[in-house]
Amino acid sequence: RYQLSWSGPVSPAQTVRLLIAPPWLVRSLRLVLCGVLAWLILRLLGPGMPGLSGMKLGWRTPRRVVPVLIGALALATSGTPAHAQAQAYPSDTLLNALRARSLESPHCTPDCAALAKADVSAHGDEIRVVLETHALERVAVPLPHNEATLALRSVTLDGGNLDGLARQNGNLWAALPRGVHRIEMDFVAVSDKVALAFPLKPMRAQFSGEGWQASGISDDHLLAETLTLARAREAGSTPTSSGTQQFAPYVSVDRSISLSLDWSVETTVTRLAPKEGGFTTTVPVLAGEHVLSPGVKVDAQGATVALGEGSSSTTWNSSLDRGDSLVLTAPKLGDRAEVWHILVSPTWHVEFSGVPGVVLSAAEDMHDDRDFEFHPLPGESLTLKVSKPQAAQGASRALDAVRLSHEVGQRAANSALTLTIRASRGGEHAITLPAAAEVLGVSRNGQALNLRVQDGKLSLPIVPGAQTFDVRFRDNTPIGLVARMPAVGLGLPIANIDLTLDLPADRWLLATSGPAAGPAVLYWSEFAVLLILAFALSRVRSTPLKTWQWILLGLGFSTYSWLALLMVVAWLFALDWRGRTTAKTSTLAFNAIQVGLVVLSIVAVLCLIASIEQGLLGAPDMHVTGNGSNAQALHWFADRATDVLPGAYVISLPLWVYKVAMLAWALWLANALVGWLRHGFAAWTRDGYWRRTPKPLIDAPIVDAPPPPAVQS
Repeated sequence: RYQLSWSGPVSPAQTVRLLIAPPWLVRSLRLVLCGVLAWLILRLLGPGMPGLSGMKLGWRTPRRVVPVLIGALALATSGTPAHAQAQAYPSDTLLNALRARSLESPHCTPDCAALAKADVSAHGDEIRVVLETHALERVAVPLPHNEATLALRSVTLDGGNLDGLARQNGNLWAALPRGVHRIEMDFVAVSDKVALAFPLKPMRAQFSGEGWQASGISDDHLLAETLTLARAREAGSTPTSSGTQQFAPYVSVDRSISLSLDWSVETTVTRLAPKEGGFTTTVPVLAGEHVLSPGVKVDAQGATVALGEGSSSTTWNSSLDRGDSLVLTAPKLGDRAEVWHILVSPTWHVEFSGVPGVVLSAAEDMHDDRDFEFHPLPGESLTLKVSKPQAAQGASRALDAVRLSHEVGQRAANSALTLTIRASRGGEHAITLPAAAEVLGVSRNGQALNLRVQDGKLSLPIVPGAQTFDVRFRDNTPIGLVARMPAVGLGLPIANIDLTLDLPADRWLLATSGPAAGPAVLYWSEFAVLLILAFALSRVRSTPLKTWQWILLGLGFSTYSWLALLMVVAWLFALDWRGRTTAKTSTLAFNAIQVGLVVLSIVAVLCLIASIEQGLLGAPDMHVTGNGSNAQALHWFADRATDVLPGAYVISLPLWVYKVAMLAWALWLANALVGWLRHGFAAWTRDGYWRRTPKPLIDAPIVDAPPPPAVQS
């Protein structure tokens, strides 16, 4: 398994092509690598290498040893068995996915059933309901019912008996197969007033009957979820069953009028009488009022309002035509009661006359709205004279802060522009975007706006007060050597400017330019110091490296670590010093120098290996600093500008250019390191590689030998 990731925007037209090496190619590459490794080992241990005692080893590698060694390594590499993997038990994720699939709801949910038509008829105490139901899948459909006022006598489905009914949450449910069905329900009324609730609202409803009156139906449409039936009685008759006194519908109307940039009305109708049951009533609309809420029928008499069983109020929203004056007249006492709320924004100046009002909220500053409440008596009129305040001299808009984030990709770039604007009056403000910019979205204070660019300009709707606009746009220009911040014209003096440019992870940053408070690439100043030091080290003559070799060695470490380079330089000088001055040192000092050189050599070789690994697998460290920036996220700040955002750009190359350069440097270093190691080993073994402490001489006393015995003749 391999994880692929991309840095920067990805366009829908981009494609991905994978190059996968077959097993035979991988094995062949391993053979080549083993051969190269064997060649390096043989070169390191070749003839002419000093021995442990300072003498020549005097041996040559037999010619037959090389192919035998290469063949053995190749056989060991190619003979490695493949990893066997047993089939694992299905994971919890897979089991949960299978369980969710088995319990998945039908695709039509929650619109698997619809009630196309409902015919209600009432004769005497019998009430009959005929339903035409459409089902896309086998589902349970709620049926109209009211246990308090109706007794269910029978239910049939398509002329036959229904399999069964279920009661849940006070509703009556019937299971229906897929298709169009006819459901017939027969009830017996146990009260003179029946509220038939429809949990599933029918698209069309009709009523017919004798001795009953229906409310809640208009133009064959059910206005609410409840159809109310009341028994019609003749004068002087008494009810057959006890019940509460019936009242004519009476409501309270609360009109909330908002005078802002756009005038609007919110009307709330609250039930006062009767306390129970459903009914319909007509509420006149204001002059110039246009109802926007769906489901509200408006004619010449006004808006038809339906309050179903259990519903205490209903609300709808409307737009109101703007004008110089507005007149509100209270109805007669027997029609309805009305309350008026007037919300006035600072955009308008309003003078009231006719009805005394109460100020609910007073403005502490010019940006707060004023809310007035009026409780008129029957027949009273309220007159509103509306005018616009005179605009004060001076600028009416100010840009307090601007933030532009530019995310660069290989084939496209996404930008996010955030504007904080204060305005004393509303209107349109146009900003200029780049010619090739494609607007992805615009929002004001977090609310999306449907805007588009016209003639290269984007018009933003400004309202009085402080507001924040977020504009996202895309430029499909591919990245090049120079990546620039988009040129955006704001048309106003700008303050507190934050610019951010995000480079992809596969780019090699070389230089930056922009406002003074921004990032700086310190690598080039350090590189100049490196050239001077390389020239100075080549004049010391203490190492076999020339000027260009010192420069190459420093280049490889310059984007990794200067400390690691210092360790390698110290190692080279230490080996040269060892080859020149150790003949007259004491035994203890000589052995300590040998051990120290071995430790220093290990550290230096590890630094070289780490630099190669970092160069081939990592990213170069260009020593970017300033204003919280790094090699991928560059930040600039400017305190002010005229009307166009200040420019900023970066110079970068593809990261593979750096990888290729580091590969060439690694090959040169591998070849040079063999020579350095041989030179260092020769210096390390000069005058021997280890000295033993000489044993002390013991002074023994001299004893005179006895005279030889006499020889008798």
